[in-house]
Amino acid sequence: MKDQKRGKEFDRMMVESVRSSYSFFAWQSIGGAVEKCELRVKAYRKDYNEIELETRIEKDPSLAKVISGTRVLNIYVPELSVSFSAELKVVAGEQKLKIYLPMEYSFYERRKHERLQPEKACYVSFEANRGLMKRAIFDISLGGFAIVLPKSDKVTVAKGKEFPIMVLDIYERKIKVKAECTNSLSIDRFKLDTLPYGGYKIAFRFIEISASDREFLIDFVTHQSLKQRLKKVD
Repeated sequence: MKDQKRGKEFDRMMVESVRSSYSFFAWQSIGGAVEKCELRVKAYRKDYNEIELETRIEKDPSLAKVISGTRVLNIYVPELSVSFSAELKVVAGEQKLKIYLPMEYSFYERRKHERLQPEKACYVSFEANRGLMKRAIFDISLGGFAIVLPKSDKVTVAKGKEFPIMVLDIYERKIKVKAECTNSLSIDRFKLDTLPYGGYKIAFRFIEISASDREFLIDFVTHQSLKQRLKKVD
């Protein structure tokens, strides 16, 4: 993550988030656990120094949990891999609120979607080499995922190859996607503890994923990201 002062790029991303109805997650660490509330961005008003948000469900009890005594909200936008802290401006009823624009924000600069290593083992199943393969997911994002294989695993996947059916097993939820191989990189010996003799990493991007599965993935990636941030702070 890279810290950046708010400017034109932040304005552009916030306008994009409004047009695309991206989810904003307000969150706090309470007793070492992540408490979060999913919000929908309604308006970005630079001239009024405010962002208007509302809960996705009416009378969401998690909203009260994430509004701290200092009236500062931690915000994470998974679709943009952007995070910032902002002072609460006003709460309108039980569903709507406004926050002041932040002075600074953080973003994941290498790619639009931040890749995260799952806290618990997740898997992907797909057909390759005329057989069904099931391999552990090394990292995952809203845009795709990657697997890491040892050199002894005789699997060749060409860049650009499409897989019409891949099934992700993420914490007991089966997610069916269409995906494309975007890259295959060699891994040097001893770079990963699990691959002392080296191997290779194969990355895939999602071509098709259902709306409900994408909603699940947004929540999953957000929770993983926030938990990893807490660990870095500790």
